[in-house]
Amino acid sequence: MSTPGYYKSNYRALSVWDVVRRWGWRRLPLYYRITRSKKPSPAGWMPETWAEMECKEEELSAEFFHVAEPYRQAFKPLGFSEVGFKKLKRVLNPLHRDSGGINFLDGSRRHYAQLRYVKLYAPPPINRDRKTVVVSFTAVFREKTVSYANKTRSPFEAVENHEVFGVATDDVAVIYQRFADHLKRQKEEPRSFPDLQSLQSWFDSDKREVFEQRVRRGYFIPMTDAEVAALRGKLPPVL
Repeated sequence: MSTPGYYKSNYRALSVWDVVRRWGWRRLPLYYRITRSKKPSPAGWMPETWAEMECKEEELSAEFFHVAEPYRQAFKPLGFSEVGFKKLKRVLNPLHRDSGGINFLDGSRRHYAQLRYVKLYAPPPINRDRKTVVVSFTAVFREKTVSYANKTRSPFEAVENHEVFGVATDDVAVIYQRFADHLKRQKEEPRSFPDLQSLQSWFDSDKREVFEQRVRRGYFIPMTDAEVAALRGKLPPVL
């Protein structure tokens, strides 16, 4: 079992198929060379368990709530309730500027949803902040999890038994409808989370599974104490 701590993202560990899945066959020669030459980049504390990210509502930035408000309103008619707030806390990426998130659970207590926001600085020649909002819905079955999200592109290979589907829209209702239609075709009901503790327990076990697999594949590599100390002095203040 890998030790929780600070880790770096190692793009040199990406396979040819990883590169193709993320950037396509036409860009394979270019991006394969780029990933081979790219140094591991500092990420932060892993795994990102519920307790690690949990925060109070007032700890999130005003900018987060401005961006999140229309999404929050879109969840309400779908029967979802907010069950917690979160943010990235122990971040070592010097380009990180802000983050925030909200956990949701529907009335049946079988559909878990997340709203996640991150703002990163893109250095020159772009020289501006980039904001990303991810909306996702997840159902847990005995042998797999099924998720639908507006943004799913990751250079890292998906974890076994995790089915992830992308929907090219930011419309919460449309994403949820695609998710619900998929669940109707399943032979069993998704797992129910009767209380918050059961949801948190599953969330943590899922995060640890993803973390362990990516460490084994070399996607994440631990940072030394010296590396962590050197970066901390260079980080901008986190909102």
